[in-house]
Amino acid sequence: MPASYCHLALHIVFSTRNRVTWLKEPLADEMHRYMVEIISNLKGVSIQIGGIEDHVHILCLAPKDISVVEFMTKLKANSSKWFREHSKLDFHWQDGYAAFSVSKSQIPAVKEYIRNQKEHHKHRTYEDEFESLMQKHLDTDG
Repeated sequence: MPASYCHLALHIVFSTRNRVTWLKEPLADEMHRYMVEIISNLKGVSIQIGGIEDHVHILCLAPKDISVVEFMTKLKANSSKWFREHSKLDFHWQDGYAAFSVSKSQIPAVKEYIRNQKEHHKHRTYEDEFESLMQKHLDTDG
């Protein structure tokens, strides 16, 4: 086989440091668009980005040439630098992140889930949502 093929779909979630609500419009939309550019520059493919004022969800095809750790480090560092330059606020992301693998058949459902974040968070906190995602992915029974 002369070439490598990778389909590394990830659902990534991370929040602002101390859950500060910095991601307000119009900067939130601009931040999401800038993240699309970063992902593309790293040779990944952005599928859906969304969230609310204190966290972001990203569905993407991760680049095959760098590790998830390097990808996340570059994505978070470049996006936080951009936000600080455009807002003049002392913006930071939290130190960690969650990255869940997504099968090709589940991409439409995860895409829709991210698209509906504002509605979803009328009824559920970030902490509850994150705990639920962790439980769902830690459950080895399916």
